[in-house]
Parts: sequence; structure tokens; C-alpha cells
Amino acid sequence: MKRILSFILLLGAVTLTMQAAGREKKPVEPFDRGIGKSSSVFIPAGTVGAGASFSYNNYSFGNGMNDTGYQMLFSLIQNFQGNLMSFGIAPQVSYFIRDNLAVGARFDYDRSSLGLGNLDLSLSDALSLSVGNFNYLKQSYTGAVTLRNYIPFGQSKRFAMFTELRLTGGYGQSESYKAGFDEVLEEPYKTGTYQDIYQFEVGVVPGISAFVTNEVALEVSVGLLGFNYQKVEQVTNRVERSEMERNGVNFKINLLAINFGLSFYIPTGAHRMKKISE
Repeated sequence: MKRILSFILLLGAVTLTMQAAGREKKPVEPFDRGIGKSSSVFIPAGTVGAGASFSYNNYSFGNGMNDTGYQMLFSLIQNFQGNLMSFGIAPQVSYFIRDNLAVGARFDYDRSSLGLGNLDLSLSDALSLSVGNFNYLKQSYTGAVTLRNYIPFGQSKRFAMFTELRLTGGYGQSESYKAGFDEVLEEPYKTGTYQDIYQFEVGVVPGISAFVTNEVALEVSVGLLGFNYQKVEQVTNRVERSEMERNGVNFKINLLAINFGLSFYIPTGAHRMKKISE
């Protein structure tokens, strides 16, 4: 009986050893998504790209207070009159040093203004505030060096994702002031604050590109990750001076900062399309 039991144990051990050896002989390949290994050329090397994005918004306040839909929203605000305008344009150029990889330059100009004719804020019967003749103006100039890499969807030559690295520096100016008439001195007056703004940012901007013709593409992008630094020098009423510095890292998607652009890509050299003469 002992011999039979020993034989069964030995047979089981040999079977487990053979199974383990069989599993060890089977090669295990690491899982790879294949990102960056695509052989599809979305935009060939030597291509010159150029494009621009444009935005304009204008809001006028003062007519909605009599509308029923605004009465609850602006229950504390009365006699609201003003105008808000924002404008921006951003041209850019690029050159593809390799297939699907481009270096470029970008310039942004943004301007925004607010004119507040009157605003009455009533918190209670005994507490109310009134602001009028307030104006705000800001304009900024920024330049950026970019590095953009395209990843086509499969073997597609019309649709692709891209990731753009931006190194940005810029300068801006802003002023906020209140103008009126001094009844005591019987002369007009103007008081306010003037700012010089210096900024620097390193950011990552992902997006999607879709070609509508062989050389024209529509692009959508949004800022995702960035390190920014800003310094503000401020003067109030030409007397009081102050400075402010701030820096930080943001990792968020701002749906209000989605950029839409139109770009032209012109192949050069052997990739340039030539007319076939009959």
C-alpha cells in the first residue's frame, strides 16, 4: 500500500513539473499599444505650414432688465448699463523637420475692454452701492516657439491627433479708471490704475486636425498643462506703486479656452503635387 501511494505522489510531482516546464517555454510578449510606431505619414517632412485663429465677442448690457427671465437673476442689481468687448488673433507658421514633426512660431494679440455706465447693487433697504463711469482696458502681446507632433488615426491621412509644446513669453498693459465731473472744483476728473504685465509660460496643448482639402485643415485645440509665471507692476493715480508676482502649475481643461483654427500646409520638394500636362 505504501508503495502504491509513493508511486501516485511521484507521478503527480512529475506531471506538475512537466506542466510548469511547458509554461516556461511559452514566450510572453509585453503588451504594447503601438503609439509612436505608426508608419503612416500624415504630413511629410519639408512641408511649410501657416494658419491663424480669430475670436471676437461683444456684449451690451442694459436692455435685459425689463425681461421676465432676468428679473430673478438680477434681483439685487438695478440700472445695469455697460458694454463688454473682447478680440483676439493668433497667426502662426511652422516647418516639418521630420514626417509628422514640426517646429514653428506663434504670435498672439488679445484685447478686451469693459465700459460700465451704471450699476446699482441693492442688498437691503439700508445698504446699497452704486458704481458708474467705470472703464477697463487690457491688451497683450505674446510670442511662442512651438514643437508639434502628429499621431494619425490608424493609417488615415485626413484625421490625426497632435500634441504641441509651447514656450511662451509676452507683455501686456491694462488700465482701469473712473471718469466724472467734480461739482465742487467744477472740472472733470479721472482716477485709476495702470499696469505693466510680464508673463512666461511652458505649456502642453493637445488637439485634433482634420483636412478638408489636400492642403487645408481645420484644427481644434485646448490648453491642458502648463507652468506659468507673471509679474505685474502697478501705478495708482500716478503716485502709489506696487508689484505682484505669481507662479504656478495648472492641469485642467478650460472649456472656455477652446481654440478653433484654419491652417494651410504646402508640401515642398518631391511631395509637391505637379500638374500633368496633356
